[in-house]
Amino acid sequence: MRALSRLIQGRILLLTICAAGIGGTFQFGYNLSIINAPTSHIQEFTNETWQARTGEPLPDHLILLMWSLIVSLYPLGGLFGALLAGPLAITLGRSTSKYCCIGN
Repeated sequence: MRALSRLIQGRILLLTICAAGIGGTFQFGYNLSIINAPTSHIQEFTNETWQARTGEPLPDHLILLMWSLIVSLYPLGGLFGALLAGPLAITLGRSTSKYCCIGN
């Protein structure tokens, strides 16, 4: 009976590891495609905003640097948003915290 129990636990552990591995890589790939799809639009927006403020366009290497910073900070924004969503919902209530963060 113990051998059967260990076998079942081992299979459950293996299935859990596979599900977490596949699920984690799917989410990572999905997030990469979400942020990389509007690459040219965001780079153009960054350059146009810089040019409107300073009168000069950004050099290509600085546009790439700004884009790299945006892409690398994107997961940190998700992390902080996930960490703050629970306390905000508890403190302000779900509907109030939703409008608080959006700005409506």
